[in-house]
Parts: sequence; structure tokens; C-alpha cells
Amino acid sequence: MKNFTRYYFLLLSPALCLCFCTDNPVDQRVIAANALHTSSPDSCDSPDSPIRCSFAQMPLQLSFIMQIAGTEEPGERLVIRGKILKSDGITPVSGAKLYGYQTNAKGIYAKKGGEEGVLRWHGHLHGWCETDAEGRYEIHTIRPARYPSNTMPAHIHPIIWIEGSEPFYLTDFVFSDDDLVDNKYLNSLHQIAGGTGIVSLKKNADNVWEGERTILLKR
Repeated sequence: MKNFTRYYFLLLSPALCLCFCTDNPVDQRVIAANALHTSSPDSCDSPDSPIRCSFAQMPLQLSFIMQIAGTEEPGERLVIRGKILKSDGITPVSGAKLYGYQTNAKGIYAKKGGEEGVLRWHGHLHGWCETDAEGRYEIHTIRPARYPSNTMPAHIHPIIWIEGSEPFYLTDFVFSDDDLVDNKYLNSLHQIAGGTGIVSLKKNADNVWEGERTILLKR
């Protein structure tokens, strides 16, 4: 059997491209994953960076579990589970990349030092996951606190990236026991995908807050 060599081109700019040569299927998957990282941390060092910058430092290998806060992070433990579905409310969206970031237990986007790119603004409480074949995702973190100004509900910011499209924001994860999740807040969401984002929480036997959210996409 003949050996075929495959060439892959990754466009870096209108005037420059790189050529990859491989006949290894694993290498091909790595190249495809690297192609997602089209923004570098150095080009994303601004609070107004393009949405795609939120994926510039995403690991190449992801599971359906997003780990935002480690066990050492102060705060009440929180696990959110759910699915991402297409507009029919049945078909799962598999392989979608989901990014989330949030405040700490004091309501600030805390940093550990050494953050690069847009993470200088999002802080160290962030993570990524990839929905599985059933569209499932999980977020393991702490309950975020409101901003010190106390003008917005406590929330987790999510951004989704589906193959073949540009990433976009979803409505924030907010919590039904937060009295700032009121009509004024809900009326501000009409142009954002993902529904209200309201999650009802209960504590389990291990004193961990748990909730569920099904995200229904319109596109």
C-alpha cells in the first residue's frame, strides 16, 4: 500500500501561512485543535478583546466537566449540570466548547498573578469544557458573589463556541434565590441566547449547592 503524505495549511495572516506535513491521525487531530487557538494571549490583553480570545488558552484536551474553582478556593461549593440542545429542544449539541468565568466569594475577579491575555481581566476563576455526545456539561466551582457595588445578581459568564461558527455569549448563570434576579434584570436579556439562565439550587448531603440548566439554542 502506498504511503500518502497530507499537507495542512494554517492561515496566520493574509501574507503568511504555515504548512504541516503528517500521515499520523493523532497529529491531524492536534492540528485541528490548534487551529481553534487563532488568538494569542499577547493579542488579547484588553477587557474589550474579541470573544474568541476567551479560547486562546484553552487546553487541547477537554472533558464535559468544567473545573473553575479548586478545593482550596474559599467559598461555598457549587455544581451545575445540564445539556445544550438545538432549537427543537431534543437534539443535543455535541462537541461544543464552553468557557466560563466568575467572581470569587468577595465579588471580584481575583487574580493569582501570571495571567495573560484576556485572563488578566477575567481572573483565575475560569474554565473550559466540551459537551459530550448527549450535549452534557458540568461546572464545578464555588458560588460567585455579587459585585461590591451590589447592583447586579451574582453570576457566571458563559461563552459557547460551536464548530463552524463564531463564539457567542450565553445568558449568565444566575440563581433563583438572588433577589436581584427581578423583572428589571429579566427584561435586559431579550437579545442574548440561552433563556433566562436562572438556576434553582439545593444543598446535597455533602453541603454542596447543586443545580441544573438546559440551554436551548435558537441558531
